[in-house]
This record gives sequence, structure tokens and C-alpha cells, in this order.
Amino acid sequence: MRKKDYYAVLGVSRDADTETIKRSYRRLALQYHPDKNPGNKEAEERFKEISEAYEVLSDPDKRRQYDLFGNVGGAQSTGRDPFSQMVEEVFESFFGGGRQTRRPTAIAGEDIRITIELNLEEIARGTSREVEYLRQETCERCEGTGSADGMRPRTCSKCGGSGQVAYRVGGGFFQQIVYQECPECRGMGFEILHPCVACRGTGVLPKKHIRTVEIPPGSMGGMTLSLRGAGHQGPWGGPPGDLLLEIIEKSHPVFLREGENLIYEAWVSYPDLVLGSTLEVPTLTGESLSIRIEPGTPSGEVYRIPGKGLPRYGSRKKGDLLIQVHVWVPRKLDKSEKELLEEIRKHKAFSPTAKRPEKGFFHRLKEFFLGQTR
Repeated sequence: MRKKDYYAVLGVSRDADTETIKRSYRRLALQYHPDKNPGNKEAEERFKEISEAYEVLSDPDKRRQYDLFGNVGGAQSTGRDPFSQMVEEVFESFFGGGRQTRRPTAIAGEDIRITIELNLEEIARGTSREVEYLRQETCERCEGTGSADGMRPRTCSKCGGSGQVAYRVGGGFFQQIVYQECPECRGMGFEILHPCVACRGTGVLPKKHIRTVEIPPGSMGGMTLSLRGAGHQGPWGGPPGDLLLEIIEKSHPVFLREGENLIYEAWVSYPDLVLGSTLEVPTLTGESLSIRIEPGTPSGEVYRIPGKGLPRYGSRKKGDLLIQVHVWVPRKLDKSEKELLEEIRKHKAFSPTAKRPEKGFFHRLKEFFLGQTR
């Protein structure tokens, strides 16, 4: 006769796999654990029964013996709390486990970040800059080992190379495993018995470094260019970090930037818009372009010059130069100038009419960006 039906105790079938048994035990243990039911003797006995069943069915040899003979040599609870062990396994799986060790290995160096200011002319043609910065480089005295005797770091004897030490707080369901930085190796997992007097065991020393960097055309403000391996050398022969160049774009006194396009604001007189004129427009390359303003051009009209903008980063294509034409309105007039304008204002040709609605400036600019205008 079977003393107890362990399968019934855990509420699983006889062909249940190990994972199903474990899930059922975990659910029941949470429900009946004494820490959640203080003073409840019935719950305490139920928890012991659940733990005893799990101890047998979770062990393949004990489960086989139980299935054949209905007992496991008078099996009784060993006093070991499998639920507490399960909690510890969960904490160790999440936090790395204080017992895991690692062999001393090189540590990668940190990146170095430098800001570079560029104007639109430099962005258009590309440029080179000489940058000067402090860089951690391999200590020549110890050849990067960090040790005065040339020996590489060894595994920390206190934390076993994990860089952490574990402390168990509480008990039962409410126990916690707290991990803290190892005080012996300061979290590195390694220790050096005889540190190098030059680098104090780090294997690296700061050194002024000068490097010429090439900045390709089409860069943008906020863009970061990365030079692999030009950063700090890693301790104990570790790989170097990168040199990161953060681009800052200076404002231009003549042009505005909109992506790859340049915007130039041209101010012309009212007669030039009415009668037509020729406008000289500068470019970033120093050349001058002649733009014909047709008679009757409204203020705010936008002219597009293809290929006269900025280059696209990593491509041979270029943006456009957009020329915004604005009418110049003088703030002060003498008596004769005022009389002339008063005479012009009397003519019907200079009076606004609803028959010829004009598109607003921003509407026309939007059309140009969408490629819908001439």
C-alpha cells in the first residue's frame, strides 16, 4: 500500500514532466508557506506534505522507486526547504550568482568624446582637423600588466572573480540574497600583489595625443563620427575604446540650412518686383549666380537652383539653393519720395484685387520642398 499519493498532494498526473511538477509545487508552496500563514498549524502541515512530495518527485531516482514500490525507503522530509533553495536559484540566475568565478581578462578601454565646430563652408567641402586630447596608453614600465613583477592580475581570492560578494538576509519565503561590490578588488574581480609604481596597477598612463581627423562633406550638427580604436587603451592589455567626434554646426551669416538645401533671403525694391530685374546671389563656393526676376514677381517668391546646396552625407548628390525674394520697405522717406508714392497709390494697377489671389510665402516654400513648383 502506498503511504501517500504524492501526485495527488501536488495535484499533478502521474505522467507529469519535471517542469509541471515544479510549477505546481511553487504555486502550492506560495499558498501554504508558514511565513504567509503565521500561527496556522494546518497550513504548516500542508506545506511539509507538499515539500516532502516535491522532494521525491523532483528527484528521478526517488520518483522511479516511488512509482515501483509506492515508497522511498520510508521517505520523510529531510528538513531541507526546497522552496528556499528554489528562491536562491532564482536570485542567482538574475544576479549572476556569488559562486560563479571568472578568469582575469583584459578590460576594454573607454571612449573619448570631442566636439568640433564647423561652418557651412567646411561642411560643404569637407575638412580635416588636428585634435589634441589626453589618452590612456599602455604603461611602458610594466608593459600593461599593472604589476611590478610583470605578472598578470590573478583572480580575487575574496569574490572568486565575480566582483561581488553575496549576503543572505531573512529566511524562508522572505529571504533575500543581496550582492555588493567586493571590497577587496573594488568590483573588478582581479587583484595585483605587487602593483606597478608608475601606473599603480592599472596598466595604463595618461598621455597627450595629437591626431588629424578627416571630416567628410555633408556632416550635420549633432552627428557623431566614430574613429575605432582611437580612444583610451584598456587596462591590462584590453582593447582600446573609440574616439567620438560630435559635430557642432555654426550659424551662417548669409545662408540658412534645411537638410541638404540652403536658403538665401534676397531683399529687392518694389520696382524690381514690378518691372523685373537681375539679382546677384552668392554661393558657398564663392562664385556668384545671376537670377532673373520676372516682372510681376510677388514678394516671398522662391527660386530653386538645383545642385547648389550641400552634399548629402556619404553620397555625391547635392541639395538645392532656394532663393526667397522679399520686397524692401524703407522706414523713412523724404517729402518728394512720399509725394511720388502717393501719386502711384492713386493708380488702379497698384490696388489689391480679389481676382488675383497670391499664395502665401510659407505655402510656396512648402511646395518647393515637396517638389511641386517650377
